[in-house]
Amino acid sequence: MSARVLVAALLLSACGGYIVTPSPSPATPTPSTPAPTTAAPASATPLVSARGFITVVRPFANSRVRSPVTISGDASVFEAALSWRITDSAGRVLASGHTTASAGAPARGTYSVTATFTPPPSDIIGIVEVYELSPRDGTIDEIVRVPVTIIP
Repeated sequence: MSARVLVAALLLSACGGYIVTPSPSPATPTPSTPAPTTAAPASATPLVSARGFITVVRPFANSRVRSPVTISGDASVFEAALSWRITDSAGRVLASGHTTASAGAPARGTYSVTATFTPPPSDIIGIVEVYELSPRDGTIDEIVRVPVTIIP
């Protein structure tokens, strides 16, 4: 008996009389263009305030931004009034302002702001904040904080 027949007989008896062969895997197509070198961060989902009244779609959390930066999203706030600011990690305000969503509560409207500020000399950690001020007392009623890296 040849060695191949002996191995086949041993395999056949070990498998209970059945020979199991793996099925061939389909060929994986090779992309014709290379993948982009920059991709959205892993957390490229919109950030939402605690009660869900303000959403920030841009910038993405943990993304790298530079001046000017677009801040956009949607909101359902009193008289469509929103405030925004960009701060460094020490809380210093680099830029701030007010905007109006396309609709006020109870409807949901979109907003978009282009914020400009003096670029830092090197990368710094920053926070983009979009918030609603209480019509009662002017305190922050609802807020979204987006951590970013601000680059020169």
